[in-house]
Amino acid sequence: MATYRAFRLDKRREIRSGVWVTAPNDAAAKAQAEELCEDGAPFVEVWRGERLVDEVECKPDEASARNDREVGARR
Repeated sequence: MATYRAFRLDKRREIRSGVWVTAPNDAAAKAQAEELCEDGAPFVEVWRGERLVDEVECKPDEASARNDREVGARR
């Protein structure tokens, strides 16, 4: 397993937050990063060390739907 860093970026592509991701390969790390989309963070970059693996462009409706599910699960 490899360790990656996923950064949520705002519209100006400034870092909002970052999380560690552990995955067997780049494709799996990108798939996990797609789950990190949220309102106010339309992009997620995935890095392994100094190498940019990929950038996920979040769809606004996906982030809203994910947030709605999370809020509903907490009630």
